[in-house]
Amino acid sequence: MTYQLTPCGVLRIEDSAFIPQDPTNRDWVAYQSWLVSGGQVLPLDEAPEAAAGSTLKTLANKWLAGIGRQP
Repeated sequence: MTYQLTPCGVLRIEDSAFIPQDPTNRDWVAYQSWLVSGGQVLPLDEAPEAAAGSTLKTLANKWLAGIGRQP
């Protein structure tokens, strides 16, 4: 897994899932276990797809693109 810090939690890069800092959230618990086992989180401003823009900006654009879709 690859995680990136955000102001209010972490972003799981593989599926663009935002994980809030909530001890009852199973993804947050899994993230904490990953950290304890030696996982290295990306800093707030560094993203693997830096050429395409920031991860958070990319995630926001994906979310906004889905607003206009009809089921």
